[in-house]
Amino acid sequence: MGDQLFLERFIWFDHETRHGRFPNATKLAEQFELSTKTAHRSIDYFRDRLQAPLEYDESRKGYFYTDPTFQLPVTRLSADELQALLIARKLITEASAGSLGDELGHISARLGTLLAANLPGRTHPEDAFSFRWKGINPTDPIVFQNVTTALIQGRLLTFCYYSPTSSACTMRTVEPHHMVNYQGTWHLIAFCHLRNEWRDFVLGRMTICKVEAEEFTIRPKDEWQPFLNDTFGIFQTKQSFNVKLKFSPERSRWIRGEVWHEGQTEELQEDGGLLLTIPASHEAEIMMEILKHGSHVEVLEPEWLREKVIGELTAACRMYSKV
Repeated sequence: MGDQLFLERFIWFDHETRHGRFPNATKLAEQFELSTKTAHRSIDYFRDRLQAPLEYDESRKGYFYTDPTFQLPVTRLSADELQALLIARKLITEASAGSLGDELGHISARLGTLLAANLPGRTHPEDAFSFRWKGINPTDPIVFQNVTTALIQGRLLTFCYYSPTSSACTMRTVEPHHMVNYQGTWHLIAFCHLRNEWRDFVLGRMTICKVEAEEFTIRPKDEWQPFLNDTFGIFQTKQSFNVKLKFSPERSRWIRGEVWHEGQTEELQEDGGLLLTIPASHEAEIMMEILKHGSHVEVLEPEWLREKVIGELTAACRMYSKV
């Protein structure tokens, strides 16, 4: 029945009919680049299967509603539900960072048609909300497609992976179990056959990606779920530790109420400062978060992390003193 989703045709036809424009098969065919025969079948489906009270007006050469209170089943969403769809649509579109390719664009546009036709108010849905991320690692559309195919079908995935730690590329065969978009960058949580353990792979660092014919047995969720949720950030190691930070009164006004991790604790000080304790795992990731606050934060625990931060700040001061 053509490339366009049925739903989009019905929403357009309903919108035109409701506004007294007397749409017909010819107009529907032109709007969606269909054959007239296909357009007629769509109208028949709209009237017979969706029970739309359509009647043809010979003088206007188009259809009108005999019952103006009729509503498409899909448009019987509340304003709150439509607004939630609008925000979700913008989120999935912008979080993809180009990795979902044309498919998401088509789906997103169709959902936009529904929202534009039924959301109350005068603000254009496209201009109402946006999301922004920094430090995004773009994903190649072919890599993204292969990863998602292997994940959904439960098949092994092979790819060449660049590790920033070792500055080397290694061939990996993995069992993909979960994808997560962390601050705009797509990650794959998979059991790696080379390392014989769970690993986090950034899709933007994958090349020569291939879906294997061999299937694998899905492992229990409790094996990989802690890999995501137990500590701060996305990069995990086997060892976890608590980090205790003291923020200045000035910075505390910004930090207070921020959720770095569900297991964090906050303690407001008499001078307005804030003590924040969070579980962490990957020292490099938590250090980057600490250092961005400069002199407005002090590491109290653990002592070894405090020493590492002191060493990093000392090295930075040495570098700038040469200027």
